[in-house]
Amino acid sequence: MAEHTHPADREAATSVPSPRAPDARTLRRRSEDPTLGDGAKPPTSVGWGPTPTLTDRRAPEAPAYVALEPGAPTDSPASRVAEGLEALGRTVERVSPEQVPRRAPTATNSPLVVHVGDVDPVRGPEAVDVYRSGATVSYAVPQGAEESRVQALLARADVVTVAAGDLARLHPGEEAASTVRRWLTAGPSVVVVTGADGARATNAVGTTAEVRGDHGGDHGAFVAGVLDALWSGGLLGVHAREDLRTLVAGTLQELLDNAAASAEVARTTGRPATRAELTEARGVPRLGTV
Repeated sequence: MAEHTHPADREAATSVPSPRAPDARTLRRRSEDPTLGDGAKPPTSVGWGPTPTLTDRRAPEAPAYVALEPGAPTDSPASRVAEGLEALGRTVERVSPEQVPRRAPTATNSPLVVHVGDVDPVRGPEAVDVYRSGATVSYAVPQGAEESRVQALLARADVVTVAAGDLARLHPGEEAASTVRRWLTAGPSVVVVTGADGARATNAVGTTAEVRGDHGGDHGAFVAGVLDALWSGGLLGVHAREDLRTLVAGTLQELLDNAAASAEVARTTGRPATRAELTEARGVPRLGTV
């Protein structure tokens, strides 16, 4: 014992776990932690992330998995998501929709996010269930998808993107806002609807954000922009699942702004946006340019 140790410290128990330690089930700090709040006033915003603990320090280094059919064309929406993330410097692995891990991943040996879009979700729902134990699940509703196949993934997805036309086709005669509310009760944390006049994001507690303009021309680039913003904000991975449900309006707006800029660059250049191009398109100032 060092001679300068305070007497109270020498007498204190050393085997009692800290009440602020992450719980074993979710690897996120308990809800009474003031840095997270109780959900009534969620502090989460892009640019903020909890300090990694010894148990989740590797999470930011994990890749994104994109489910692709063998031989999928490079211009398919899911392929464009993978290419968009890679162009932005993210690590991506392309996996078969039927590739089921031998054991359930955890927060420390799982991808950060698994994206499913072009493939038939009914053929491999078990893989999504297994990955969900450690990763955020992103689902882009394919054009022309049948309702039964959409429902198969709504309960498994955390972030859902859908074109306004497909939403209206799946639920004719129903207001888009009403359909989105029903979808959110099925399980997703965030639903993003894109259309010719803009995009709208809604979270599980009813917070919304909008961006104007037609951003549906390159849906894959748009989705890549959404996932990139969540990645930057530390909002991917199982530890962030509860925070996704209560994202504040400013964070939802950041998702849409990043996605819209990504889609716009892809539309004008014909290829995914690089990090520098995305930064320039958004008008984000950089050191030495002011």
